[in-house]
Amino acid sequence: MTRAFRHICMALACLAFLTACGPRGKQFKIEGKFKDIQPGEVYIYNQADANARFDTLKVKDGTFVYSGEATEPTPYILVFQNALEHVIFVDAGKTLDYSVSASDMKNYVVNGSDENKLLNEFREETKKMTAVKTKAVARKFIENHPSSYVSLYMLDRYFVQDETISKDELAQLVKLLRKNFPNNIFLINLETNLKAFGRNDIGQTLPSLSMKTTRGNTFSTATLSKPFVLVGFWATWIDEQWDFLSAYRSFSKDYNSQLELVAVSLDNEMYRWEEAVRNDSLIIEHVCDGNAWNTDAVKKLGVSDLPFYVLADKKGKIVARGNTVDDMKKDVEANVKKNKKAEKDESDEDESEADEA
Repeated sequence: MTRAFRHICMALACLAFLTACGPRGKQFKIEGKFKDIQPGEVYIYNQADANARFDTLKVKDGTFVYSGEATEPTPYILVFQNALEHVIFVDAGKTLDYSVSASDMKNYVVNGSDENKLLNEFREETKKMTAVKTKAVARKFIENHPSSYVSLYMLDRYFVQDETISKDELAQLVKLLRKNFPNNIFLINLETNLKAFGRNDIGQTLPSLSMKTTRGNTFSTATLSKPFVLVGFWATWIDEQWDFLSAYRSFSKDYNSQLELVAVSLDNEMYRWEEAVRNDSLIIEHVCDGNAWNTDAVKKLGVSDLPFYVLADKKGKIVARGNTVDDMKKDVEANVKKNKKAEKDESDEDESEADEA
């Protein structure tokens, strides 16, 4: 055996060893073991991905293997046919061992990372507690582990999804976590919504807004000139982008004298937005500053989903709001069209009286 050949063999052996040790780079792996569970199926999805799809896991001989990619600790949810859910935190380069017994499905264990170790300890501590006491322990956990990704999960699981939690209590926890996760979109949107809580309710007044538009104008809530103003939020990456733009173009054609239109895009790839609105520059006031969810109007109005719209009268009083194109059309019809008809009827009466005179 030559020295060069021996070096090649040693290199291949090292590569095989590294590969056998577990996933590399962004890859993760979950190795599941069930005790006393018949062959069947369970489902898994990425809880952090709003568009995540369910993957089906085949359980054979009490085991399953699932792999994927992750760039940071991420909660994946196992869903059983009886709707029971188990959370597993995956992470790049990690192999995780998941085990549970059919006779005690609530007390599962996941080993292989610090995040799952923390969750194991939390479940063990709270398994006999009431919901109220469990929530108190969850709050303490967040306070003691503000830099843990598990705290983000607990914030959502035990506080955001609980309608009885006060706005102030939730705001305190969000503020604590934001110090450690300054760029986390979930926390940014949550903080925005909390600050804007109640501001865009029907009957409230639009907050002070001032935005530069593609037509070189400045849209300002301080100088509303038409009976109504529609402030809509969209982006080229949402499924409803063409429906949204089509509705705006129809409004501009049918209610030009009645309705002031402002379309705020959350695109940060400006060329996509510019291409989509190129032909609207003369009829619609478009706005896009490239700041996406950090746009001032988004924060002030508490926009958390797209599309989103607010319809207000000339005094800035909000008369309708929503987050679907169909509802936007209905609200414009119900308010602007009604007002347009009333003005026409009044104009016809004036003309009739003038003719009689």
